[in-house]
Amino acid sequence: MCDLSTGSLSGKALILSNDTEAFECYLAEIKEKSGFKVDVVYDWGALKEFYAEHHYDLIVMGLGCLSKEVELKQIHDLVCIRSEGIRFAIYPYMNASNRVAFSEVCHRLFPVDGDPQAMISAIEESQRALDVIGRDRIYQIIQEIKVLPSIPDTYMRLNQELLSENSTAGSIAAIIEQDMAMSAKILQLVNSACFTMHRVISNLKEAVTILGMREVRDLVLTSKVFDQYPQDGSWSCFAFDHIRDRSVLVAGLSREICRSVKAPQEVMDQSFLAALLQDFGMLILATHDAEGYRKIIYEASRLGQPLYAVEKMRLGVTHTEVGAYMLSRWNIAPGVIETVLFHHFPSSSKFDDFSALTAVHVADAILPNVTNQLNCQISSRLSHAYLERLGLLDKLEEWQYLADRFRGFHPGCGGKKSHFS
Repeated sequence: MCDLSTGSLSGKALILSNDTEAFECYLAEIKEKSGFKVDVVYDWGALKEFYAEHHYDLIVMGLGCLSKEVELKQIHDLVCIRSEGIRFAIYPYMNASNRVAFSEVCHRLFPVDGDPQAMISAIEESQRALDVIGRDRIYQIIQEIKVLPSIPDTYMRLNQELLSENSTAGSIAAIIEQDMAMSAKILQLVNSACFTMHRVISNLKEAVTILGMREVRDLVLTSKVFDQYPQDGSWSCFAFDHIRDRSVLVAGLSREICRSVKAPQEVMDQSFLAALLQDFGMLILATHDAEGYRKIIYEASRLGQPLYAVEKMRLGVTHTEVGAYMLSRWNIAPGVIETVLFHHFPSSSKFDDFSALTAVHVADAILPNVTNQLNCQISSRLSHAYLERLGLLDKLEEWQYLADRFRGFHPGCGGKKSHFS
């Protein structure tokens, strides 16, 4: 039994009740075990009014009374009012497509007939991530950086289009086609090693259909973010485009790992984007203080320690924390932020189920390291203890086999570069 009343969770919770007996079980558990002071409302208007006037650390929303489009719009309105805090949703029934959509704006989704105790554990897990990226040291580092990446306009337009119930592969392709260079990159990628195609795909609409609208949107985001960091002569320890290329391969392998265990679509989507952006925090640190960051890489190499361990020791933050902080400012899906943040040390997670964190950690660990001048370990070290805890050690051989298809296209093992360049 998990009792959070003595922990750091002593804030306020705002609950949108659907006034059903099943929901009351969740409400009773929150009141008894969460340590939160609870306010309950019964309609979206009151929920937004309370949220605008007061600070709440947790919002729990009972779904199913209105249409998916209306309820999704209401949650987006909450994010616009204030993006901080934990957002949980409890639903009576939700198909796979709706789970994907709600997972982008909620930290966790729970079936109404599920175990309320699981929510108490999830509150603690989500709060842990918020505590990490909310630390003063991360904010200090961010304040010192003169040029921070901005969220791309094209990504925002694609997001808006996906919110429309009328969005199609054609409408997504039409937005991307306004950027000829981006259109070419997407077509190059769909025909690359990351996606097993039996023929060459030359039409962008078809590419969007094959990859999926959200995956294409996420590739656009990744490309635009990395484009904001052109490499100059001040940095030579590793190639920025190798970091990007490897991230694409990790994303592709993460998809295959998810498929191998029949993971839900929202888990596959979260792992894909988290893998794409897992290391972009390194580019921020390298361009901010090239000489200082080079010394950290040298020390990590000399000590035989992974880069993130020495980052923490010398800077007080890691590149994953910097990256996760930026993603939180852009209101990226909470599951993606948590995966980026913890993928180097998944054993710290209290959950025993396969998740996006599992897929990204394994894919990052079993693909070769990025070539760098000092032979520093940038990728994760595989946590056998974590896989054993999840009962997944017997899957490792299969995942290694899946990884073989990607190794020949990896810039860290003598293979040719991926086509995402």
